[in-house]
Amino acid sequence: MQGQIESFDQFVILLKNTVSQMVYKHAISTVVPSRNVKIAVDDTEDGEE
Repeated sequence: MQGQIESFDQFVILLKNTVSQMVYKHAISTVVPSRNVKIAVDDTEDGEE
């Protein structure tokens, strides 16, 4: 399955590609991004500001 998350609630995700598909969250085991994701890293130690 591939697509972008169009909407979600407590139990399901609406996945949109050429068609929309409703997928129950409990049925999802792995999510893999289609491209690299940049994650910002905070270099401060706990308690420091």
